[in-house]
Amino acid sequence: MGTAVRFPPYCLLATFALYKRPKVALFLFFLFFANLVLVTNSPLEVVKNVEFVGTVKSVQGESSILSLSYYDGRRWRKLGFDVRLYERLDVGTIVYLKGELRRAKSYPVFYVKPRVIVKVKNYVSLRSKIFETFQRFRDFSREVEPFYPSLFGDASRDESFVKSGLFHIFCVSGMHVSMLYVISDKLISLLIYRRNARLILPLIFPTVFVVGSGLNVPAVRALLMIYVSVLFKLVDVKVNPVNVVSLTGLFMVLFNPEIVFSLSFYMTFLATLGVLVYEGKFKNIVSGLGGFLGSAPFVSLISDVNVFSPIATLIVGFPVQIIMFGLTSAFATFVLQLHALAKLILKALLPFVWFVRFIASLFSRLPLLPSHWIIAIAFGFTFGVYISLTEELEKLQ
Repeated sequence: MGTAVRFPPYCLLATFALYKRPKVALFLFFLFFANLVLVTNSPLEVVKNVEFVGTVKSVQGESSILSLSYYDGRRWRKLGFDVRLYERLDVGTIVYLKGELRRAKSYPVFYVKPRVIVKVKNYVSLRSKIFETFQRFRDFSREVEPFYPSLFGDASRDESFVKSGLFHIFCVSGMHVSMLYVISDKLISLLIYRRNARLILPLIFPTVFVVGSGLNVPAVRALLMIYVSVLFKLVDVKVNPVNVVSLTGLFMVLFNPEIVFSLSFYMTFLATLGVLVYEGKFKNIVSGLGGFLGSAPFVSLISDVNVFSPIATLIVGFPVQIIMFGLTSAFATFVLQLHALAKLILKALLPFVWFVRFIASLFSRLPLLPSHWIIAIAFGFTFGVYISLTEELEKLQ
């Protein structure tokens, strides 16, 4: 409600009535204050012919997420919320639109139906240049293997990966960002000994990767988590990883309240919670199950679910790490104009790609649980049981 409706200002005063419960009062004050500052009720839903100008903020599948201003008859005003355009454009592209806003049931809560659209390439935007460089590499790597561009932000869909439950590997997700950070961290650690530099420098390539892959929600979430974690390490404060997840989620909601209408927002955070909640001896095995159970309630609302996907993920985990390391190396050589070397690296990775495709094809033949809200509730209950059991298991250890 707090992200959809702008509360009246006097709600702030109502919190003082709860002075005997300062924690509750502080929470409500913070909620109402953030609501007043960040949430805008749009008067444009009933207007059929509005002028908009803005830029492409991020890419989501075959759509673009726009940050827009509108002309109210006298001057340009900031719209205050994200808008979907059902056309994939490069990040940073400048757009002029004339048309109407329409409501949607998920994030973004509005989409634009333009009668007129003018697109201009942004030649001065760093984001635009990074995205364009990644797009050239995606086109280059596609010539060797159609699998590669998907790992670097391309909007494609392979049915065998969807049915096998490995689609999170086939599309850019938090897993890829985390892998790239680990790879960067290992390389920097070999070259630099200063602690602060070893913490900060590995952030560069994951940040560039997230921008180049289109700034989708799971990738941004993972990057913000890494930034928050590094910040605490820089100030020598130990913090529980679950609290890092929660703090990251809070920041994302405050700066973009309507993101709570995004199914992937919940899916990615609960999957991450499932991975991080257990720190015991069998973490590598149990964390995969936790990630699956955290995302399964939401996946089962929109598609069939393969309950064997945690096993498939465990099998392909190491080959995917090798592929990501190889792609990173190929991208670096591509940027340096060493195209022949980049193509050689991509071809050397093909056996690992074939193995991942084989496992996906094998698991895609297994029976699936049908998409249904009852299945979603059952998975949600199972996830709650999993959280409780992991806590008890850690106490025993």
